[in-house]
Amino acid sequence: MKIVHVISEFSAHEAMGRTIAEVVARVPGEHVLVTVRVHDGADRFARVHEVGGSLALFALQKSGAIAEVLEAEQPDVVHLHGGALTAAWALSPALRSAPMVHTVYGWPRLPRLRQWRLATVGQMRRSNVLRARVAVTSLLRPRLARLMLRISNTSSVLTPDGDALQRLSSSRVPVRRLPSGAALDPRRAEWRDEAPVVVFAGRAEMVRGVDVLLRAFPVVRSEVPGARLRLLLIPTADLPDVLAAVDASGLGDAVEVVTDPVADLAAELAAAQLGVWPFKFDYTTSPPAMAVAEAMAVGLPVVSTDVTCVRAIAQDGDNAVLVAPGDHRRLAGAIVQVLSDEFRWTGLADAGRRTVQFDASWEAAASVTGDSYRERIAVTKERS
Repeated sequence: MKIVHVISEFSAHEAMGRTIAEVVARVPGEHVLVTVRVHDGADRFARVHEVGGSLALFALQKSGAIAEVLEAEQPDVVHLHGGALTAAWALSPALRSAPMVHTVYGWPRLPRLRQWRLATVGQMRRSNVLRARVAVTSLLRPRLARLMLRISNTSSVLTPDGDALQRLSSSRVPVRRLPSGAALDPRRAEWRDEAPVVVFAGRAEMVRGVDVLLRAFPVVRSEVPGARLRLLLIPTADLPDVLAAVDASGLGDAVEVVTDPVADLAAELAAAQLGVWPFKFDYTTSPPAMAVAEAMAVGLPVVSTDVTCVRAIAQDGDNAVLVAPGDHRRLAGAIVQVLSDEFRWTGLADAGRRTVQFDASWEAAASVTGDSYRERIAVTKERS
């Protein structure tokens, strides 16, 4: 079985690229990548074809180059990866007749006007929240997306996003939920009521709510005096803003900032007592939020916000505590509640592990994806 994966850009460390890499490792076959550019992880594939072009339009701009790749590779399945706009990619002359499976990772929308107070325009533009492709996707009508899928040679759509699942479910093309996010880890976080560590791991973007967490933490320390905050940050253009917020917080030695690459994130999460991700917007990252899933995989309780990318894996009152975005007082209250109640802490830890084991594992993602490939090949054989 030969699969050609088509994605605008690839990094095995980003959400979409991580999902592809994990599936490639688990679904037997020859996997080939077609993309604008590769940042890392090219060794996961038998071959890589970088065709250039713009990230949003390369499947249309580079139709000739993609057609040459497909002619040379003769794949059994072409797997398109992206947002809702990948439905338009399928109309490219190079792809229209190819035997396709789609993964729609999310259906992002522009933030509502009342949400714009949560970040500056610059901070939103530097993130995934306020991009041109998000504006276009916000205007895309579900009926049009379903029509484009129907007239292409697409046999199924996979998505981890509840919004996309709902909007595409009435299509004649089957739409399935893609369970993904993490792998269970034998290491386990442990309850500690003295000097508990609260950890945030992810990109140093203000849209991820690090500033909200910093405003909440003095309140946390007034109730849990020994609590410490550890920020594991991937540097971005927002890093100076984040560091300024750390300085302004007055937390001193109670907060630690790490910007060097973390060699073993699972170990860092297992060494903490609580993971907090106070994202400000629905699509701060692609669903599901990988760091939240990885925290659950080591039994680290999670406090986060009630946004789409988090709800793809976290359910308030079950495997996480979710609060409204931007509300540092409620965030502080939720953190204190979990850090002060061992019974509650243990319940969240166990529920998170169950989520990863039964509903968000890479093995489950590979199983659903592999089934879609085999069904696509069966359809091709029937038509021939």
